[in-house]
Amino acid sequence: MAKVSFIIPAFNSEATLGECLDSVFAQGKGTGLFEVLVVDNGSMDRTVAISTEKGARVLDGPGITVAALRNLGARNALGEILAFVDSDCVISENWLRNAVPAFDDPQVGAAGAPTSVPENGTWVQRAWYMHRRKSLQREFVEWLPTENLLVRREIFDKAGGFNESLVTCEDVDLCYRIGKTHKILSDPSLVSVHLGEARTLRLFFKKERWRGKGNLKGSLLHGVKADEIPSLLTPLYGAAVSALFLFAVLRLILVADARVMMATAVLLLFPPVAMAIRTSLRGRSMTYAFPLVILYLVYVAARTASTFSPK
Repeated sequence: MAKVSFIIPAFNSEATLGECLDSVFAQGKGTGLFEVLVVDNGSMDRTVAISTEKGARVLDGPGITVAALRNLGARNALGEILAFVDSDCVISENWLRNAVPAFDDPQVGAAGAPTSVPENGTWVQRAWYMHRRKSLQREFVEWLPTENLLVRREIFDKAGGFNESLVTCEDVDLCYRIGKTHKILSDPSLVSVHLGEARTLRLFFKKERWRGKGNLKGSLLHGVKADEIPSLLTPLYGAAVSALFLFAVLRLILVADARVMMATAVLLLFPPVAMAIRTSLRGRSMTYAFPLVILYLVYVAARTASTFSPK
């Protein structure tokens, strides 16, 4: 069985790293050989101490992007398969045993799955998981998040690794390059719980504003894909609605005409409501339809802020 190298980037991760490493080292029999590398970004807490205590090899990479941290881990890894797991994620006991056989198919270059939420997850986490999750069946997809992703080493090297100039969206960019020659498998049996997913609307806004930083740049680097168009148009949509709202307010004040305000409200709400219904129907549950509308509105605001006020 192929040797696997776990690569875990970390920065001040003492709150979750121990649980993450415990889940990695607990991989059961039949998983073959594996090594664990923690790539530290200059932590000031007990991240390095926890890593060594648990038995991981620590690499030092202060002041570089997370893409560069993962590349540093890959350069020092000995495995034929690179397993990228984030320091705030906990993988299931049979994760590795389920993952490795996917690479028996030479056409598969990468495998993984969207992360799930903790059992005590908030409504924000649970609703957004409804948006992020793929099919409950194994299927080939365009891209997968790097927090829960395995890549064939040979394919990773041929693709050139992660683009270190990207602050975010480095996972999307890598997967699109891998997808030019190989398939990317989404397998729901590769369960990983993301402890660090945003728990509140405020944190959700901050994370989506940060994630939007690499959206346009990444698209220009690998070429715009059809499924990226909505996220690329979101800031323009947000800016247009904001401008129309200001006009509507002025018109309401000056001539007491509320028609533009009503039209703006319809324009603002229609796409989020339509998307929430679509996501709910796909998940065969309307439980999170209204929460999804709220999250999509916050998403628009965050991505608009990320584009037009990047600082």
